[in-house]
Amino acid sequence: MVFRVSTLFVGMWLSLMWGGAGHADENSLLIIGFSTPPYLYVGPDDAPHGLLVDLVETAAANSDVQVRFEVTSWPRAQLEVRKGVADLIFPVVYTSEREDWLIYPSNPITQFEMMIFAKKNPNYVFTGDVTQLHGLLIGKIASGRMHPNFRALEDSGQANIEPRGSLEELLTAVDLGRLDGFVAPLLMTVEEARRKGLHSIKPFPDPVGVSDIYIAFSKNSTKTAAWNRLQKNLPRLDQARADFLLTKKPSR
Repeated sequence: MVFRVSTLFVGMWLSLMWGGAGHADENSLLIIGFSTPPYLYVGPDDAPHGLLVDLVETAAANSDVQVRFEVTSWPRAQLEVRKGVADLIFPVVYTSEREDWLIYPSNPITQFEMMIFAKKNPNYVFTGDVTQLHGLLIGKIASGRMHPNFRALEDSGQANIEPRGSLEELLTAVDLGRLDGFVAPLLMTVEEARRKGLHSIKPFPDPVGVSDIYIAFSKNSTKTAAWNRLQKNLPRLDQARADFLLTKKPSR
């Protein structure tokens, strides 16, 4: 009799423990992305940091949701979200192909301004019209998805477009005079230039184009309820972005 009661007690305890663990797991969201400082990056402590991390963690604390971040390569981030191993991905733009495996929120969380960067006092002007770049040697990130306006410049063949592997390579090439300029997202480039101490490279005031950026949800994730709760308390990155530019944006 004692054995049967003890067995019953253990069974109830395990059931409660496993049930509690399952509930906790349903409230835990894994957000995956590639390094996009100052939005998302790995700090000296090997932990994820950035404007997005701060924003989401504050929203999670008000949503009964736990969040974890993983910074990896873009191909691996896409694969993990496709499989539902990760619940959310950032940064991502909308494409009809990605709707096969992603659910996009109604509104983007921020926008990336794609700017032309050049050395201070360049010998050309740019006011947002890509035809002003004709005849120039312009760099871009090799694996980056370009704004349609810049793709139109590439397709025209009127400018020499030279891909490079990273923002660091683009900044170095312009600093050494090997490129006339390059196209890249504003905040990411400002932060990379600050880290490298390259204060002579500045963006033109007008963007090539502006892209909506989302934090999107995997169709193969089971955490819809947790994501819905988090969304209700998750603002856009507008204020954090403005605060960053106020302190970091270089003057021309």
